[in-house]
Amino acid sequence: MRDDLSETIASHVLEERLAERERLAALISGVSTALVRAQALPAALSRCCAAIVTHFGAASARIWTLGPGSNLLELQASAGVPAVDDRESRIPLGEGEIGRIAQRRQPHILNEPLGDPLRLPFAGFPLVAEDRLVGVLALSSPRTLRNAALQALAVIADGIALRIEREQVQARLQEQTEVVETINRIGQLLSAELDLQKLVQAVTDAATELTGADFGSFFYNVHNDQGDSYMLYTLSGVPGEMFAHFPMPRSTELFGPTFRGEATIRIDDVKKDSRYGKSSPYYGMPPGHLPVTSYLAVAVTSRSGEVIGGLFFGHSKPGVFNDRHERIVEGLAAQTATAMDNARLYQASQRAIQQRDMLLTSEQAARQQAEVASQAKDEFLSLLSHELRTPLNAILGWTRLLSAGNLEPSVFTRAIETIDRNAKLQARLIEDMLDVSRIISGKLRLDAQPVDLTAVIHAAVDTLRSAADAKGIRIGVVLDYGAGLVLGDPVRLQQVIWNLLSNAIKFTPKQGRIQIQLERINSHVEVTVSDTGPGIDEAFLPYVFDRFRQADSSAVKKHGGLGLGLAIVRQLVELHGGTVEAGNGDGAEGAVFVVKLPIMILRKAPESPSEEPVRVHPTLSGSVSFDCPPSLAGVRVLAVDDDADARYLLTNVLEKCGAKVRTCSSVREALAALEEEMPDILISDIGMPEESGYDLIKEFRAREAERGQRVPAVALTAYARVEDRLQALMAGYNMHVPKPVEPTELVVVIASLVPSKPS
Repeated sequence: MRDDLSETIASHVLEERLAERERLAALISGVSTALVRAQALPAALSRCCAAIVTHFGAASARIWTLGPGSNLLELQASAGVPAVDDRESRIPLGEGEIGRIAQRRQPHILNEPLGDPLRLPFAGFPLVAEDRLVGVLALSSPRTLRNAALQALAVIADGIALRIEREQVQARLQEQTEVVETINRIGQLLSAELDLQKLVQAVTDAATELTGADFGSFFYNVHNDQGDSYMLYTLSGVPGEMFAHFPMPRSTELFGPTFRGEATIRIDDVKKDSRYGKSSPYYGMPPGHLPVTSYLAVAVTSRSGEVIGGLFFGHSKPGVFNDRHERIVEGLAAQTATAMDNARLYQASQRAIQQRDMLLTSEQAARQQAEVASQAKDEFLSLLSHELRTPLNAILGWTRLLSAGNLEPSVFTRAIETIDRNAKLQARLIEDMLDVSRIISGKLRLDAQPVDLTAVIHAAVDTLRSAADAKGIRIGVVLDYGAGLVLGDPVRLQQVIWNLLSNAIKFTPKQGRIQIQLERINSHVEVTVSDTGPGIDEAFLPYVFDRFRQADSSAVKKHGGLGLGLAIVRQLVELHGGTVEAGNGDGAEGAVFVVKLPIMILRKAPESPSEEPVRVHPTLSGSVSFDCPPSLAGVRVLAVDDDADARYLLTNVLEKCGAKVRTCSSVREALAALEEEMPDILISDIGMPEESGYDLIKEFRAREAERGQRVPAVALTAYARVEDRLQALMAGYNMHVPKPVEPTELVVVIASLVPSKPS
């Protein structure tokens, strides 16, 4: 009986051993087949795990791999139950059972799960190939793991390790080939590319690709033509808009070493670094910044030791960058520094060539202008000789005939008229030359006073009426009698109108028509003189106001004169703070001259009561004596007007009453002044170029709302209609004062809005 039992037990043990051998043989065969037939490593490892579960009867099987230079085990394949936990997908070396198996490089077998009835026997094997750890194999089994099974699993682990090692070697070879090709391509680009922006962008893209970074950036210093240094940057891996609103990196503890040219910085987890998060205002990543865990920064230093900039790379995962990445980027940085030096030298040489070409062009233009000026001067001297000798010939000829004393009475009268006419003509020519001389030398003085241009125009028209009638030319006069006064010399302004009308009469054919028009446009008045003559040659238009220049200066020209009249017109108009333009009418028929003069900003009080009769309504048309009845002591005034004369006049008037005046010529300049100091009152013109007084008050009031204070504002403008006044008040001005204004009235308005301060 006992022998039968022993035989039964032996038979059963033998069967179990045979079954186990079959399972192990099937296991080894299945794993070997998976490792040999599967082309892709992930598929091969997944089949290995499936074979362990199927043939060995394991409850679960998992394989982690470790990349070169990495300290993280990454789960590559899994089969069986339970499901994989996210925490087990990436395991640092030395952490947990799997991490310790990898760190110690020793198998870990646990047949008795330390009193935990829910835990199955466990076996973990380090995957080592040629003394290099490449991963970990782990499994759990519902049966006790015997020596034979453990030996078979060890053999399987070696086979898996060899396959992983082979794949990693091939991957490294492929990666090295790609790196070499990329470096060669970048090297060729760096040696040939002289455009700095393209060069640094190519380097940033290549380095980001080679390091496997989520994004890379290159911050570098450049110098402008004035020698000032400023920083630019390029990005790779992300759109530029993602970093556009972030400030430039500063010399913080983290960025500073790179910008100072110190050693390369490589951090596996930047958030755990002692240098991270110590700089205001963010103390870490700014809001909206891409997540950065792995960090790599390399300085780019030129051959002369100058730090050109720095290459920075980031990745959201820890431990991404390794020694190899560091060496690659350092090599690229050295090549980049040399290439940037070459590019900057090339750009400097190109700027030098451009400057040389500009100087040559400027010299040629100056020489050409000098030749033209010399030719014009010669033509002018020839013309001057002709124009002076012609009337002189008539004067001398008739003088000799009169001296003979044998002229008939009718001839005698004609001789006197001829002598008188030619003497006046010669006097006019001489006066024009003297005027030009005074203007050039700066000796021409204006007797400035309030001038009504309607009276000036009437006087000039009356003077030239007979000359126009002689050619049958009709002169039409269209005047706006409410256009306002201008500050100027009435004699010189009449000379301007006389010259323009005389020029129009000269070139207008018989039975033609001339029109002179006066109107107010915004804060200035315009005088337009147009005719029905042949107009001005388009090629001559740019030179029509030049001295010594005439459209026809030949010996057979139809019209006499020295050609100084229009030059005098421009000089006189500019002395009055205005401008003059020339052009042709519609269809290029007839010349059109437009004179623009600024309206008086203030009325000028008479020096004595006898100069102006007493008015019944002085507030409408009279003048009030200016003696500063209200004091503006200590009041800070910001005056804004695009006209220099207006600003000068405002300054003088208000400072006489004790105000502290600051003037600006534009809205932008005024807003900048408001940032420096807030005034007690703002006085602004409305009609200004680029931006109007409405734009100014809108921005001014918006800034006040932020600061919680209210400053009075006065619109001092030539827009004097009721709707203009309403628009100014609705825009935010406290008062609307039309130009011209009495000085006393302006001072009273300011005093009513802001009290004076102790001096």
